[in-house]
Amino acid sequence: MALSRINSLLIIYLNLLLLLHVKKSFCIGNDTVCLSNPCPNNSTCDNISKDNTCHCSNTTENVGESCDIKLVSCSSKPCKRNGFCFDLDEEPGFFCRCPPGYGGKTCEITLTSCVSGFCRHGGICHHGTSGPFCDCADGFIGKHCETDFNECGSNPCRNGAVCQDGINGYSCYCVPGFQGRYCEREVDECASEPCQNGAKCRNKVGGYICDCLPEFFGANCEMEIDDCLSQPCLNGGTCQDSVGRYFCGCAFGFRGEHCEINIDECYSRPCLNKGRCIDGIYSYHCNCDGTGFTGKQCEISMSVCSSQPCHNNGTCEVFDDRYICHCWPGFTGSRCEIDINECSSNPCPSTGECVELSWASQYGRISELPSEFSYLHATGYVCHCQPGYTGIRCEDDIDECSSSPCKNGATCENFPGNYTCHCPPQDFQGIVYGGVDCREIFLGCTRNKCQNNAICIPYIQNGQHEYNCLCPPGYSGLLCDVITTLSFEGNSFLWITSAPGPIKDSLFNIALSFQTVQSSALLLLRGDKDSYVKLELWNGYVHLSVQVNNQSKVLLHISHNTSDGEWHSVEVTLAEAVTLTLRDNSCVEKCVNKAPSPIDSDQVMIAFQNTFLGGLPVGKTNDGAALLNIYNMHSAPSFVGCLQDIEIDSNLITPENISAGSSFNVKAGCNKKYWCENHPCQNRGRCVNLWLSYECDCYRPYEGVNCLRGKLCRQARLPMTVCGNERRNLTCYNHSNCTELQGDLKCVCRPGFTGEWCEKDINECESTPCLNGGMCQNLLNTFHCNCDGNFAGDRCELDLTDNLISDIFTAIGSITLAVLLILFLAVFASFIASNKRANQGTYSPSRQEKEGSRVEMWNMVQPPPMERLI
Repeated sequence: MALSRINSLLIIYLNLLLLLHVKKSFCIGNDTVCLSNPCPNNSTCDNISKDNTCHCSNTTENVGESCDIKLVSCSSKPCKRNGFCFDLDEEPGFFCRCPPGYGGKTCEITLTSCVSGFCRHGGICHHGTSGPFCDCADGFIGKHCETDFNECGSNPCRNGAVCQDGINGYSCYCVPGFQGRYCEREVDECASEPCQNGAKCRNKVGGYICDCLPEFFGANCEMEIDDCLSQPCLNGGTCQDSVGRYFCGCAFGFRGEHCEINIDECYSRPCLNKGRCIDGIYSYHCNCDGTGFTGKQCEISMSVCSSQPCHNNGTCEVFDDRYICHCWPGFTGSRCEIDINECSSNPCPSTGECVELSWASQYGRISELPSEFSYLHATGYVCHCQPGYTGIRCEDDIDECSSSPCKNGATCENFPGNYTCHCPPQDFQGIVYGGVDCREIFLGCTRNKCQNNAICIPYIQNGQHEYNCLCPPGYSGLLCDVITTLSFEGNSFLWITSAPGPIKDSLFNIALSFQTVQSSALLLLRGDKDSYVKLELWNGYVHLSVQVNNQSKVLLHISHNTSDGEWHSVEVTLAEAVTLTLRDNSCVEKCVNKAPSPIDSDQVMIAFQNTFLGGLPVGKTNDGAALLNIYNMHSAPSFVGCLQDIEIDSNLITPENISAGSSFNVKAGCNKKYWCENHPCQNRGRCVNLWLSYECDCYRPYEGVNCLRGKLCRQARLPMTVCGNERRNLTCYNHSNCTELQGDLKCVCRPGFTGEWCEKDINECESTPCLNGGMCQNLLNTFHCNCDGNFAGDRCELDLTDNLISDIFTAIGSITLAVLLILFLAVFASFIASNKRANQGTYSPSRQEKEGSRVEMWNMVQPPPMERLI
């Protein structure tokens, strides 16, 4: 027995020595061992050293005694959260520099405490229930205060100024002619009184103009005009300049202020025998035609025809002591002195000018006349046509588009005597053509800053490319950035005051657009309880009433429905007549109504200082200021809807004109809600939009707010509660509570429901709470995320792929080690059992012992279970 134990121990000892020898043989030995390449992974065997070690190659990423450990490099992008990766020559092979708020080997850990650099730009870090958070300094935003807030994003600078963003602020660089923090004030260049010598200064944007007195000129009227530069003295007179005037020294034979009067040498009648005296400059000349005399003073007698008495090249024929003139066609008179007027009948229409053929002075100047004048052809006329017309009587319109004058793809439209080029719209390169023939390239809209879908119109002025913004309804300003739409939300009013002025051609003018579903409402009242102009809606029609000194004078209306929830424009003018105009695309006829004006005194203009829009004030304003109760007069209900583009006496009303003390329930913009869009009326009920709410016109036997109650219905669609009385009741659904608060019935909804009657289930999935592709399932007052296989958590926020590979390798290694250990124990036990039977010989174990030993061996060492991958 003792001997068998000794043999067993000896065998175990020999096996251990054999295993150690085999292990060392991989790297220790003589040259023959290294020839077998025992070192793996491109390592080098060293047989010179005592330990016969393996040296890893410099070109491999493997390390360790057997060069079997592979380093992880930055090429695999191990750092998360945008961390910076650095390669190392030792394990683990890389180093991650994590951004603020994250840590761990691969930046996978979200830090729950403040660390240095978590908050940037002077932000202060605080501990919160969900982790650290930053209290940012002014001018910065973001989780780590990393973003500089752009104060120029709201376009605070006006009038074309350039906005430069700064830290917690901005600066406006104004264009010439404007100043102020926002460049909102126009510089008055006339304040320095630059104009001299009594000139009047007119302020312009970025400059000024001096209106000089007649005797001065220059940019500032600083130079005196030399009145003699225009050479006012005539007939060789000498001009002498003085301040604001001049004097003329006349030449011999002339007189007058400008030497314009020629001294009449014919005053003494020097011509004889009925000769006609013609005055000259310090001389005279005698015209002896038709007298039968000649000479300087017509003192010498001559033949009758020798004096050529016939005009216009007529032929003179002598009969005894008289003569007869034979005239060319087109001339008449005893001496052919009368040119017959062939144009007296106006033979040429308005498109032509009549020119007689006898007008020798027009030859060579008008294309319709022959090249040279001839008395033979001097009778008749021609029509000189205006540009664009042709024909004998200029009756034909020339098609100017036939020559294709319009360029760059423009469309030519012919007009009588002219044409117009319709330039093409902006092309894909942003080029706009303009000018008479669309030849010029307009670049003004390349720097288009028009807002709110305004139309940019380019043009060229003084060689500079400019643009204008054509604003859509509801906007105004140079860039269409000023809102002109106001929302009236019930019991509203807007009080506008203006200074009284003298009576002009137009006493009063207002234009506005409105949008409402009310059939009756007060749009405008201007004046007081005795004298006013009132614009109202009655049964959907626009009504205008004018009262002077408590006596009704004018009642006008336009029979066109305007309570349809669409935009309508109306204009009222008081001048010599009262005019009510509805400017509506759907209004085809009878959209203008007039009556004589009853207003003719300054007293009425004083009353017109006050204008109320949308309603009349009752009680006090928001700031507690009491209003005069004289406005408690009969009128239509207060307006509920929207007004836009309001102009009172050509002054545009914008939200900037509204103060807290002069308005109530008036807001900028148009808060219109389409109540009937989701079809709230059930059981075929017809939904009627009331602007601030809606009502249902129900089919019998249904009734109630949403036409849900009826005598034939055993129960409503939703679990409900009813409260109220016979006059007024309220139905609340989904087990909500119906309560009465300050005389008003209200539904208090359970969590997960909303709406006026708690009829709507809140969709908690609307905010997309599930991350990483998770599918959201809406539940009552909560939600559930169905995550993808690689993610977990309430919102699928946990990424499970990070540790998946390492967990698989760990499990495989553990299983492999357990299997090898079991095999080794099984071989070792078999060897000992066989050795026992060989030594004693006579012992034969029973079948139960054989099977029992195996059971005990398997029960003694169980393989570890596979780890469950979460």
